[in-house]
Amino acid sequence: MASRLSVTGGVLLHVLGGRVRGVTQCAVGEATVRALAELRVDVAFLGANGIAPDHGFTTPDDAEASVKRAMVRAGQRVVVLADSSKLGREHLVRFAAIEDVDVLVTDEEPIPR
Repeated sequence: MASRLSVTGGVLLHVLGGRVRGVTQCAVGEATVRALAELRVDVAFLGANGIAPDHGFTTPDDAEASVKRAMVRAGQRVVVLADSSKLGREHLVRFAAIEDVDVLVTDEEPIPR
């Protein structure tokens, strides 16, 4: 994907270093977290495997959770994109509390608990 975007006019592309996790094709690891610690972005977009009112935004993988935590810290505004199947689900590792996220974009209205 990065190679396709790099040749698109008007796009300034930055990629993060680190180990690429085969399952999700995401960069993870200490190098990735260090790189994100140096950034401040206007909007950070990320996904979640689970979203629960008391446990927050979660993922099953601790390496991805570390990267997502760093992304949340880097963003002035944090947007999570997740389909409604993620609502009410909890996974092993929390990367953000509900109040850490500014906008949740999903295909159904979350039911308050």
